[in-house]
Amino acid sequence: MKRLLVVILIMSGVVLCSSVSAEAQIRKGSDMVISGQGWYGSDVEKLHPNQTTFGYMTYDLALGFQTDPENGNEFAQQFGYPVISAGVSVARMSNFQFADHTRFPDLYTLYGSFERSLLRSRYFSLGYQFDFGGTYNPGKYDPVENPGNNWLSAPFMAYFGAGAFAKLHLGKRWEVGADFMFRHYSNGRLALPNEAINALGGGIFARYRLSDYEYAKYKGAPQKAKDFRKGMQYMITFGGGVHTCQAEWNKYAYDHSDPEKPARVPTKEEAAGLKAHPKFSLSFDALYRYALRYASGIGIDMFYSSNMKELEAADRILYGDAAVAASPGYSPISIGIAAVQEIYWNNLAVHIAIGAYPYRHKGVNDPELNEKMDDRERGWHYEKAGLRYYFPKLGDTYVGFAIKSHSIKAEYLEFSAGIRL
Repeated sequence: MKRLLVVILIMSGVVLCSSVSAEAQIRKGSDMVISGQGWYGSDVEKLHPNQTTFGYMTYDLALGFQTDPENGNEFAQQFGYPVISAGVSVARMSNFQFADHTRFPDLYTLYGSFERSLLRSRYFSLGYQFDFGGTYNPGKYDPVENPGNNWLSAPFMAYFGAGAFAKLHLGKRWEVGADFMFRHYSNGRLALPNEAINALGGGIFARYRLSDYEYAKYKGAPQKAKDFRKGMQYMITFGGGVHTCQAEWNKYAYDHSDPEKPARVPTKEEAAGLKAHPKFSLSFDALYRYALRYASGIGIDMFYSSNMKELEAADRILYGDAAVAASPGYSPISIGIAAVQEIYWNNLAVHIAIGAYPYRHKGVNDPELNEKMDDRERGWHYEKAGLRYYFPKLGDTYVGFAIKSHSIKAEYLEFSAGIRL
């Protein structure tokens, strides 16, 4: 498991920074920008009953490139000449206070950032920003030493951020601004517990440009893309990952004879017995490429879960034999139909799918109890979001990764490979 987590972090860093390195090949050092930020956020879910403070500071340092009309990149033109950066951050979550002996670590993140100005003038800019990266957690959950830390049970996690910003141009080199962002940290159910961190907050930042800001270069609407051909495209994708089952955790944490009884912390022996189960998927997507940046369509997904025996055994403990007998059964195969969207930057794509299951038999589905025990995996709909990198010179093959979730609760982190026809 530790080796897999290290591989995930390394691959995440490579993919996240691919757009930055691509820009580096076409930009000079004088187009670099250096940014620093202080950001204050608060955990919005407040899941820990003994937590007394929820706010924390995050400090960011980023190095990036300002795209501009001179480099001739049509994607940069269509996105309004964004700033693309790679950054590091330290989230001071060790400042959380608890009524018991729970301890929280500081989190260290390496991420890529995409910043687009929707409104730009000589003196100020307004826009949005997306971050995606990998996080190191030095103080993970331990059932004996740190049982209260039920958010973070793996040393490496995924990080996602999204928000809006406003900034002032102070002369031709300096900028100052403020932003409001959502920040999310999760291990993608590689290990349990995984309540994750969901924070909202705001920050102030300063940026220095190594070349002059010339508003005249950016004003005016983007021109129509020239090198572009509309049409259908078809993708065949094979994916896989590992997943720890929430029901297997819950069979230790909850007393099925008294559903109102608070959850307990599984013992060290019980937690050590939880296994990560392989999951696989096969997807067929049909998308229409109607713009240089966008393609939309539908997809059919087939998912295979390898832990049906373990899930049934857990359900018998949680719900009883009668509930299991009355359930639709335990099939390792699920079928989904999804609306699919891809957003492109050169050969890199953001892949998003929102789907529903016409066929899915995952045992007992008691919405009230499942909600209480945070077992959203049995719901009727799902989401997938991640990145893909296409290799046009290798027959339009691609590799990627994504988080599959239910009601924005991670099921597993999936790595994939496929071909575009």
